[in-house]
Amino acid sequence: MQPRSIIRYISVQIMLLITIVMLVFIAMINLVYDWASDDSVHYFMSQEAENYIQHERPAESNASIAVYPEYSSLPKAVQKIFENQSWLEEDLYYEYQNGRHLYLLPYYNPSTERLLFILHIYDESLDTAMPGLTISQVTTLLALVLAVLSIGVIYNLGWSVLMPIKALCEWNRQIASKDLKSKNTLQQPDFRFDELNEVAGQIQSSLIEISQRNEKEKQLLRALSHELRTPLAITKASLELINKTESQLTAKLSSKLSKIQRANNNMCATSETLLWLWSDDLAQFDTQSVNLAEVIKQELDNNRYLAADKPLDISLFEQEVKIEANPVLIQILVRNLVRNALQYSAQGKLVIDFQLDTGLTIRNPVAVNTDYANESNDYGYGVGMYLVTTLCRKIGWQCTISQETEQFTVRIDKFVISAKA
Repeated sequence: MQPRSIIRYISVQIMLLITIVMLVFIAMINLVYDWASDDSVHYFMSQEAENYIQHERPAESNASIAVYPEYSSLPKAVQKIFENQSWLEEDLYYEYQNGRHLYLLPYYNPSTERLLFILHIYDESLDTAMPGLTISQVTTLLALVLAVLSIGVIYNLGWSVLMPIKALCEWNRQIASKDLKSKNTLQQPDFRFDELNEVAGQIQSSLIEISQRNEKEKQLLRALSHELRTPLAITKASLELINKTESQLTAKLSSKLSKIQRANNNMCATSETLLWLWSDDLAQFDTQSVNLAEVIKQELDNNRYLAADKPLDISLFEQEVKIEANPVLIQILVRNLVRNALQYSAQGKLVIDFQLDTGLTIRNPVAVNTDYANESNDYGYGVGMYLVTTLCRKIGWQCTISQETEQFTVRIDKFVISAKA
């Protein structure tokens, strides 16, 4: 669902409610008017019938209400209009013909023990000669008054409720862009209503807490940057010195030395990746033209031991591809991709390809029904790909991962290709 403005939503809902109320109001006015008219007509026609029964006066042809002793004495035109009726005593019957309203009331005459009929004819053309407003004009006037009052209510509601909500949104955008470290950083304004002030206080407290936690994380990363890199660098230098005396070592010690060197390289790579990955601003890393094929070849050579015991055929694209990237970041990215592909490939062919329209694609065979979640290798399954996807998202590259029955595919696109010299 697309986001909507609360001000617009409430305004539309109020207008819809007012429209419905106006329509119901107009309908009720007309209905009540019809009821009142029918009751009035019924009353006066009943009075005329009682007067006729008491005094037995003949009906006057020019009167608006006329009494006829039986149905056959009614005018022929009226008989034709009300033909095929089942007459019920004192029920008012109504018909409309050519601008005239015809009311007919059957009334029991005890002296003749038959129904007499009272006829009332109301001509609409007579309204033009009468002073005052018609019912339609009164209804229209009331609707206009209600519309004006409704607009006033909406306007008042907008200033009294919706405007403070809008002010809260603007204030929230302002403090979200600031580096909050204490509650005194930005004074909270008064949003008129207790509920809005409470929400604003919770927002400010949450942002301050997030800012303080971010500051702690920055301090931790700065400490880790020194505490991790320094001992790892010392260990690596010491291993390189020991490696120069490899000819003096036994085969068993030489094998263990190789494992220690690989573990050290893995620790260096992982710590470097994490520290670079959680850096606040990757834009600070300058970009330059990087030969992607050379970086991949270097990482394949450095990590080929991961697939030493596998009959794996590696196919690498031959064309020269130069992209605009930071050398350290691209090396971290490629290292994790290559390690993941070599470590978890099954017997078959590992394909590393690059096309301008699809980007970098790495496809490696995987064993059927392999439970990678229980892998106990030195570089747990999923960690490398998590680092890859997170790094791509921060850089702005598009990373797509898919797995079929016997093939695992990683595709990275949105590279900036360097201009040819």
